[in-house]
Amino acid sequence: MSNESKKMITTLKETWHKMDSLYDAYAKASGLNFTGLIVYELLYYSDEIHTQKGICEQLSLPKQLVNSIIKSLWEQEHVKLVEAKDRRNKEIIVTSQGRKYISSILEPLEDAEMAAWEGFADDEIANYANIMTKYVSALEDILGKFK
Repeated sequence: MSNESKKMITTLKETWHKMDSLYDAYAKASGLNFTGLIVYELLYYSDEIHTQKGICEQLSLPKQLVNSIIKSLWEQEHVKLVEAKDRRNKEIIVTSQGRKYISSILEPLEDAEMAAWEGFADDEIANYANIMTKYVSALEDILGKFK
């Protein structure tokens, strides 16, 4: 790998950290932490029915952390917990009140993200998505053993 490529990778890493900081600041301004924001996104944008165990596995998050996020949503009546088929897990169903609450957090963020992408051509977005998918897949092959 050339020195120029190594410099660009360093720039990318710095940019990713800055992006993480932006999302973290947005989450904090919304009364959440970064992990809460990710869980909210999963519950809001996914059509799947989720369990706490499934969220932990899908997002590679500790059970206690996901439990505290779901418990907070449940206490605010933003989700209801319904007994699942295997009875050891409960399905997490976002209530209409919860959808309204979560959308008040996520929709402004999505609007900001879409506005940021406005300056990019469709092929640039497609290239970025393809490259990131390829990179994450390769990194997962290498680091997946640490999961």
